[in-house]
Amino acid sequence: MSLRNAFAAALQFVRAHQGLSQRAVASTMDQSHVSRLEGATRSVSLEVSEELAEALQLHPMSLLTLVYAAQSGQSPQTILQRTRDDLESLALLNAVVPAAPTRPDHPRVVEAAELGRQVSDLLAEGNSQAEVARLLGVSRSTITRHVQRKS
Repeated sequence: MSLRNAFAAALQFVRAHQGLSQRAVASTMDQSHVSRLEGATRSVSLEVSEELAEALQLHPMSLLTLVYAAQSGQSPQTILQRTRDDLESLALLNAVVPAAPTRPDHPRVVEAAELGRQVSDLLAEGNSQAEVARLLGVSRSTITRHVQRKS
C-alpha cells in the first residue's frame, strides 16, 4: 500500500472512529482538501498532517503511527514498539534533538582554519614565514595572508 493510500485510510478511519465529519476536521482548510486526502488524490505535507492531528485531538505522531500501521498491515502497538527499538538501538531514545538544523562549515573553511592553526603553531616555534611555507607545502603569500588575518 502506498503511503498516500495509507494516510487516506488512517485519516478516514480515525475520523469515522471519532464520529467526525470531514467539515469538522477541516477547521483551517477547505473541506474538499480533506476529501481529496481521504480519496488519496492528494499528498499531505507535514504541516497539514499536524493540523489534521490537532483537529482530531491527536498528537501528530499518533496520526503518523496509524498511517504506518495501515501501510504495513500491523497494529499501532507494533509500529510504536519498532520505533522505540530503533531509537533505543541508536541511543537516541532519551536524546534531546536540536530544534533547528545546524549549518556545517564548508570543507574549504575547515581546511583553511586547520592551515591557519598549523601556520600559527609553526610560527610560534620560531620558524620564518618562508620556512612555514616550505614545511606546509604552500606558497609564501598564503602564509602572509594567514599572518595578516591574525593581526
